[in-house]
Amino acid sequence: MENAVACRSKLFQTNNEYEKINTLMKTLYIIGNGFDIHHKLDTRYQSFANYLAENNSEVYDLLLHYYGLPDITNPELTDEEYALWSRFEQALADLDYVEVLENHSDLIARPGAEDFRDRDWHSYQIEMELIIEDLTTTLINDFNSFILEVEYENIPNDTLIELENDSHFLNFNYTETLQKSYGIPEERITYIHNKANADNCNLILGHGTDPANFEEKEEEPPQGLSEEEFYEWREQKADEYDYSYESAKQEILSYYTKAFKNTVSIIENNIAFFANLIEVEKVIVLGHSISEVDLKYFEVLKAKLNENVFWNVSYYSELEKQEHKQTLLQLGINDNNIAQIKITDLKRQL
Repeated sequence: MENAVACRSKLFQTNNEYEKINTLMKTLYIIGNGFDIHHKLDTRYQSFANYLAENNSEVYDLLLHYYGLPDITNPELTDEEYALWSRFEQALADLDYVEVLENHSDLIARPGAEDFRDRDWHSYQIEMELIIEDLTTTLINDFNSFILEVEYENIPNDTLIELENDSHFLNFNYTETLQKSYGIPEERITYIHNKANADNCNLILGHGTDPANFEEKEEEPPQGLSEEEFYEWREQKADEYDYSYESAKQEILSYYTKAFKNTVSIIENNIAFFANLIEVEKVIVLGHSISEVDLKYFEVLKAKLNENVFWNVSYYSELEKQEHKQTLLQLGINDNNIAQIKITDLKRQL
């Protein structure tokens, strides 16, 4: 319980509590992983892949075999393959559950076998439970451990940037860069996906695909059957039903819900923050990809912010610059209220 409290996001449960700092918030910073990377912190998903390969090969192998992610340790890895790891969260929706089932089909209960025991009915399902635990709880715990290895003392002074005083920070990262390198007080930071500062922290990491997309529809009988034919069809389906297989399949399908980043729920848990943005005059997005998995947050921000708010949005490459502009316009932000910058444009004068 103590660990869960220690790494919980800073939630403003009441408007009164939030208004204590709201008077300071003329500028809202939105912080993404590119912010940490700019500060030379090793927080890329590719680095996490290397960490997994070295520290938990079992989970790493599951990601390679069932998600189509490439082996990051392969010396012949192409640039395109390397880039696939940058969409790690989106890839969490790519689990090939059919292959998982097939590779463990030897666990299907065989009641006719001489050595069959009643517990064998559940062996297949239990194996799916263990795999899901590795791909959710264990994976997130490993990611938390990876983030805890960040070495803030190695941040070069020439990477530090100017940050405005009358500001609040919506932080999508799990690190303490703002506190360690800029002395930002904790109460001015909202960790929307929680913060890694205790072992086995409950970080929020997952895919953004609606789990309903993975639900299996119940098979419908063919049209035009007579009453007798319909009865025979139902009898056939009953004969084909395999409890051991079906329970295992339903178990592995539950993965997509357990690995889902439920942004609606997260926003509700931080509703006092999102409901008190009226005083914001400027938004500065630093190092955020504004990707589909986090797009819901930006939709809510656009709805809650004053329509005259000015958006300064950083980009890394020309392609990202174009993609950001397109996304911002699709969100309904006025083109005249958008400025695209490089993080290095904000570099501190030493």
